[in-house]
Amino acid sequence: MAKNIVVRWGGEESALPFSKVEREKLYGKKDRIVVDEQGRTCSSAWLTADGSALVLSGGTAHVNVDDKWTAYEQEERRAVDLEGHPLETKPSTLGVAQELVEASVDRMLDCTTSVVYQLEIDTIGPALLAALGAGKILEAPFLYRDGLTPDAVFLLKNDEGVFALVGRPTGFDFVRREALPEPETAEQEDELDADLDFSMM
Repeated sequence: MAKNIVVRWGGEESALPFSKVEREKLYGKKDRIVVDEQGRTCSSAWLTADGSALVLSGGTAHVNVDDKWTAYEQEERRAVDLEGHPLETKPSTLGVAQELVEASVDRMLDCTTSVVYQLEIDTIGPALLAALGAGKILEAPFLYRDGLTPDAVFLLKNDEGVFALVGRPTGFDFVRREALPEPETAEQEDELDADLDFSMM
C-alpha cells in the first residue's frame, strides 16, 4: 500500500493521499509503433561499440558501465563527496510527518518543478485547509524514496483542488536589466553616418 504525504500545520497532522498529475491523463496520448514489412511490432535494441552484441531495451537498466567497459551492479555504486567520503543517505519522508512553513511565491518559482501531485481534499485538517484557502503557499522537505538531498514540496490550493509541487532550487538568480539604454538621438545618428566612408572600400 502506498504511503501518504504527511504534514504538520497548526498543531495538527494531515495524511494526504496523492496521485500524480500527468500530461497524458489531461490530454491523452498517442503511441508511435514501428513495424516490419509483415506488420510485426519491432523492439528497440542497443549495439555495443565493437558491434559484437545486440542488447535489447532494458538490458542495461541495472548496470553501470564505465569508459573501460567494466560493469558495476546497482548495489556497488556509492555516492561520495569531493574528498571521496561516502555521503549519508536520508530516509524517505513518505509516511513521516514533516513540519510545514510558509513560503513565498518567489521561493516556489525559484525552484524547478519536477512533478505535480493532486491531493485528496477530504483528508486535509481544518487548520491546513483554512491556510491553503487563504492563499498561503506552504513548504516542507520531500523525498519520495531514500536519497541524498531532499527536494521541496509546496502545497497550494486553487479552484481545481489542492496540489503538491515537488521542486529543487535552480541555484542561480535571474539577470534583470534595471535600466533601458537611452534611445539614440538624430544628432548621434548623423555622427554615425559621417563615420562611414565608402571611398575607403
